[in-house]
Amino acid sequence: MKGLTHFISGVAAATFIPEVVRMSAASRADAGGAVSNSFIICLAGLYAVMPDTMDFKLGQFFSVADYQIDPHPENPDAQEMAETLAEAIDTAHRSGEEIRVQFYPIQLGANEWRRYHVLFDEDEVTIQFDDVVTTSQLPIPNTEPEFERVGRAKLKEATLKGRTTDLDWLNKLIRWTRQKIKGPDKKGSGMKPSTLDILSGTQFAFQKESDGKVYLNWLPWHRTWSHSYVLGALLAIPAFVIPFLLNMTNWWLYGVVSILGFWVHLTEDMTGHIGGSLLWPLFTPRTEGLELFSASDPRTNFSIDYTAVVLIILNLDYFSTQLIPINWWLSVLLFIVIPMGAYFWMIGEIKKNIRKTHGRSIEEAPDGSGEPVLD
Repeated sequence: MKGLTHFISGVAAATFIPEVVRMSAASRADAGGAVSNSFIICLAGLYAVMPDTMDFKLGQFFSVADYQIDPHPENPDAQEMAETLAEAIDTAHRSGEEIRVQFYPIQLGANEWRRYHVLFDEDEVTIQFDDVVTTSQLPIPNTEPEFERVGRAKLKEATLKGRTTDLDWLNKLIRWTRQKIKGPDKKGSGMKPSTLDILSGTQFAFQKESDGKVYLNWLPWHRTWSHSYVLGALLAIPAFVIPFLLNMTNWWLYGVVSILGFWVHLTEDMTGHIGGSLLWPLFTPRTEGLELFSASDPRTNFSIDYTAVVLIILNLDYFSTQLIPINWWLSVLLFIVIPMGAYFWMIGEIKKNIRKTHGRSIEEAPDGSGEPVLD
């Protein structure tokens, strides 16, 4: 999910603690023995954005690729890229070792990028070039590729799969939970296309597993050590110690809201397609997610942002001024449940109309993936 979404969610979670709200809302005149004009609520938001900050500003740079695919901006070769990717997958099958492949974006100018897609099948990989887009990811008209736009390469030895079958105890628990909520996983799921366009590229890891197939792992460095409940508790230690040494009122609350903000981020991420290394450093494997939402879906981010903002307003009022004349639960019903119900009903109706108009279903893409259409 977006950084702003995590920040607002962390702040919203902190407002459920009455004393935190009072510390933030109290003026110097009415504070008494309490801390006045405290920024403790913002501390929850700062800790809520910390996992992804550590990931993208630090973690990704320690993931070294065995193969680097960096297309020429003026004359990219889709076939050569596909063959290099297929070679990497076959190498992973042959060696039994994890092989990482880094794809780079194609920048054509200060605000122009050539979009392309990486598609996977059990025995084939495909590269497809698309239009030029701006840094805002808006397509620029009449920029279709004039060169060969599609390259395909068959895998000589490997068979690719999108879900691991070598499950540890934690992944077994999460997969069981997901299937209880959503039903059995769809056949072939996990190998949806990935789209590259602006700023940074993307990385895949390929690992041969006990069934002889090669597991496709998207962004192997993402949501690993940085997305750990244990690490969140450890990073909150300074938020306990510093206020204690400064003899601040309710010193322990600073540590509590820090942990709360960090943990809210991890819990929100668990609703997506990738989970995290939830118990690192005690238990290091990265888990799957519950696959309830897509982190890049604007509907998901909007829904959480809206709900969090309303909860912040209701909690700030309920634990301080109490100016809202209606009951808290009734406010939640009127300002969250009913509007969100109407919003998702409207989305459902729009999707139904699209199915009727175009005669096809809408496929939900996983985090960071696009929906290219092959020629």
